[in-house]
Amino acid sequence: MGWLSEKSTKSRAQPNAETAVAELRAEMARRGSPIDLPTDDVLRFAKARKLNAVKAADMLQADLEWRQARRVEERREEPAEDILGKPIAALQQVLPHVCSPGVDKLGRPIIFKHFGGQCSFSRLCPDRESVDRLCEYNWWVNEQYCKRLAALGAEQWVVVIDAKGWQPGLIDRTALRVLKSMADTDADHYPERLGGLVVLNAPASLALVWRIVKTWLDEKTKAKVDIISSSDPKRATERLHGLAAPDQLPEQYAGTAPPLEAWPIWPAKSGLPSKPNGAR
Repeated sequence: MGWLSEKSTKSRAQPNAETAVAELRAEMARRGSPIDLPTDDVLRFAKARKLNAVKAADMLQADLEWRQARRVEERREEPAEDILGKPIAALQQVLPHVCSPGVDKLGRPIIFKHFGGQCSFSRLCPDRESVDRLCEYNWWVNEQYCKRLAALGAEQWVVVIDAKGWQPGLIDRTALRVLKSMADTDADHYPERLGGLVVLNAPASLALVWRIVKTWLDEKTKAKVDIISSSDPKRATERLHGLAAPDQLPEQYAGTAPPLEAWPIWPAKSGLPSKPNGAR
């Protein structure tokens, strides 16, 4: 299954965590749903429910049923366009996103997303079906990120969101529905995958959205979020360099690696490196 470690790894669980994993396996067996999953994957669900075997079993059982109903293992191999129902280029114009070749200082992959001025979910999703398709695409792309984790031997990813140009008019019913669905899917079916989330170029008005979004998140996830104002480019650069070596970061984000392709170009006043895509 795509969310599982695709290579067998030695558990890094502490003694109390090992006990929790054993208890979760026993609880699933007691329910008639024995699991044969790598310890690290079982541990993620145990941690997500504070090592409570009964609550973790509820979560894991719901996840297994969700995956079976959506044929996740089979459909994760389908082309992105088949899941999204439109060319992936249409999504990239509104919500540019990429799992970069670079890794952070802990060996975790870095995912870049641009939730900036171009991010109009209503333009991308004019009807309910297209909204549903985008929500489906969220789990599909998470499955691709899981493949990257397996290739690196990592358990978590890090997300960098660029909010350059974002304004309150972009938040409407469609945007809230999509964002809520993404948050729920990540929490319910990809527990403990998020290692950290950094928001760059955040305008003051983003505080309004954060007040809404944080109500959807548990305390552990909220603690992983670092929002950096558009007025503090020095802190943004320091944060990025604290996260990863410059040669692991693209040019747009204070790095020396090749720039992200087809990425929004920032005006020079943004404070961070601003070059036309592909410029050297």
